[in-house]
Amino acid sequence: MSARTASLVVALVLVGLPPAPSLAYGQGLDILLTNDDGYDVEGIRALRDALADAGHSVMIVAPADNRSGSGTSITTSGTIDYVQEEAGVWAVDGTPSDAVTLGLVHILRDQPPDLVVSGANFGQNVGASVLASGTVGAALTAARSGIPALAVSVAIDMDEAEGPAPFTSTRAAFAPAAALVVEIVRQLEETGGGGLLPPRTVLNINYPAVGGAEPAGVRFATVSRQRGFRQIYSVAGESGPARVRLVPSDVTEADDDSDLALLAEGFATISVLDGDWDVGREGWERLLERLVIER
Repeated sequence: MSARTASLVVALVLVGLPPAPSLAYGQGLDILLTNDDGYDVEGIRALRDALADAGHSVMIVAPADNRSGSGTSITTSGTIDYVQEEAGVWAVDGTPSDAVTLGLVHILRDQPPDLVVSGANFGQNVGASVLASGTVGAALTAARSGIPALAVSVAIDMDEAEGPAPFTSTRAAFAPAAALVVEIVRQLEETGGGGLLPPRTVLNINYPAVGGAEPAGVRFATVSRQRGFRQIYSVAGESGPARVRLVPSDVTEADDDSDLALLAEGFATISVLDGDWDVGREGWERLLERLVIER
């Protein structure tokens, strides 16, 4: 990552985050690394290598196979198989949220992580699509458990979907995206102390499909009300199988400062998500004026 990009991150990441107690900077963090694509794919390996090279202790606890689109879903009965594939790598036969919870309450119960990082996902998680994202869902699960969390995704360019080596720009962007994450973690560690992020807060980071080239910049972004992807259904009749495929949404109507619009312009985006899913007092007080309930 260039000095230009790094300096821009310095200006952006620290804006609006309240101060927290100081931390002995430079000792490295204990990080639980997860995803929704599976424990042994390119994106998670790139993040593991970059974070470990930066001096952090990284434990992978991730789904055994692809669980994309699972949001914050959990297994509610039966059993969840899990196995240590190698030192520091656990594969969980469950959802991303299952993997995070199992990691926190069992695998890492004696030494809880300082941070959970989810990704790097193969494909962007922007706009209203974050509600269905297993990548974001895993980070939200961690935040609700009191652990600071980042969700990381690298965009795909659908023009690269065909051919012998599809999505080459995405694959080439995993390493620079991981470098950006390392820089963000460094700044949060240096300035945030024991509370790397405000309680129940998740940073959702999306990196453009620019290969090894520099992004246009790094921007804080609002979450678009449009979906990053939309479902297309092909049906043969009134009933029967419906074939489903995902296509990127049209960004022409997206707000200029939204994650959807800025990512399409080649920016890496950082959106701040509230894991509470609560509109706050002002939101519900307006409804109380209209509803007859006991107070």
